[in-house]
Amino acid sequence: MLMTSGIAPIIIAVKFLIGALIGAATAGLIYRSRLTSSRIIRATFLAGIAYLVASGLAGWADSHAAFENGHRMDVAPWGENLRLRNFVAENEIAICLAFSIVAALLGNARSKNPPQSN
Repeated sequence: MLMTSGIAPIIIAVKFLIGALIGAATAGLIYRSRLTSSRIIRATFLAGIAYLVASGLAGWADSHAAFENGHRMDVAPWGENLRLRNFVAENEIAICLAFSIVAALLGNARSKNPPQSN
């Protein structure tokens, strides 16, 4: 894909928004009745950043691939083992989702909001 410097901020913003939506949904599902705006903001911000980091990791792994006849090679011609990089590149979506969900959960793990008695 042709990447120009003008489209890079748009792609970064879209990926951040995807992570933020995942974080907001995670906070909504976990905290339900104890949901506050500070929890949503914290979860969305941390999940968005985590999605960006995981996406960058997967992009790095994908850019260091070696191909032969259209297939990824497990061992590069220069002798480098590429199995872990291939795994990360092939499972980008799952890794990004896991990173953002865990970040949303950990971001609110220590928040002090005692349950309200009815």
